Amino acid sequence: MKTTTPEPFRHVLVALDLTEMDDTLIRYADMVAKLLPIERIFFVYVAKNLELPPDLLEEYPDLMAPLDESIQVDLQKKVNDLFTTTSVEVSCIVEEGNAIEKVLKLCKIKHIDLILMGRKKSLKGSGIVSSKIARRCPCSLLLVTENFSPNISKVLVPVDFSGHAAHAMQRASEFATPASAELMMMHIFDVPVGYYKTGKSHEEFARIMQSHAEKDCQKFLKKNQFPADVACEYEVSDDGKAADMIYHHAEESGVDLIVLGSKGRTALSAILMGSVAEKLVYRDSGIPVLIVKNKGENMGFINALLKI
Repeated sequence: MKTTTPEPFRHVLVALDLTEMDDTLIRYADMVAKLLPIERIFFVYVAKNLELPPDLLEEYPDLMAPLDESIQVDLQKKVNDLFTTTSVEVSCIVEEGNAIEKVLKLCKIKHIDLILMGRKKSLKGSGIVSSKIARRCPCSLLLVTENFSPNISKVLVPVDFSGHAAHAMQRASEFATPASAELMMMHIFDVPVGYYKTGKSHEEFARIMQSHAEKDCQKFLKKNQFPADVACEYEVSDDGKAADMIYHHAEESGVDLIVLGSKGRTALSAILMGSVAEKLVYRDSGIPVLIVKNKGENMGFINALLKI
């Protein structure tokens, strides 16, 4: 039976931090809005503290205007300048408090399908917040790099031929099809430890494993009604370095977007992602990564937050 097609991304949250990265995120959101049937985008900034010290206010009385209003005016101006898609309803939100908790609560309240966050290499700031949100968010997460390609021409999907991989392929197709981009797959497999008992070399048994994987791939494509000619790269696993292998292949192939599924490690909650997805979130990468989640899989965690 074919995997159920997920609902399109319609509500998007873009997490800003008032740094240079905001320009990149707004422009990327604009590109995404031109490819997907987005209806609403929320540009969100969360400040730890929006109150100014009394002595500073006494010295500079002109700062009496509420800081959140000043930030919102500046934020709205930047969005107006950089976000050009007119078919999408846009809102700018300024909040105060813990960034992770505020973003996760907004995901529930605003029915968010996709979060856009920055992944920094040279710009100020760390990836701690984005990695924690990646673990806990109830929806898909797109990590945008500083120097992204303004056009998506190649999309790579690491696959294990599971339902999670089918979900990732469907999301990747949503980006690739309107962009007329090439959709590519990559499958990393292990050679069994006891391969030598068959009398065959490691290379010979790897070829046998790949042959079986190729058959599984064709079944996967047919079952989910994906095009039969989608290319797939097959690689033997290198001691748990799948994330590095995926990124290196994507870099060498000129890939503009990596899309992969996320799997929870426990039946109780999917707070923790699959190990490969998590390593790609933490990796110092120059390629945007879309972590695909089944919307609402962490809602127990979010509902607990809403009661705080």
